[in-house]
Amino acid sequence: MEESADDILIRPAIAIPLEDYTPSRQAEFLLSNAVDAEDYARAVEEVRRMGLDPAAIPHYKPTA
Repeated sequence: MEESADDILIRPAIAIPLEDYTPSRQAEFLLSNAVDAEDYARAVEEVRRMGLDPAAIPHYKPTA
């Protein structure tokens, strides 16, 4: 923290580079974050629209 006359400035301790996600990684997020069967079906369709095969993407399927 750094104090000035009227404010307190909070500066980040470190700078973290941004990660660029590949289409496969984006598909993994979509599929793994589905909360139920209906949501998973939507994610599968979105992954197909991305031009990827959902079965070829390592991911977790919802259990509920």
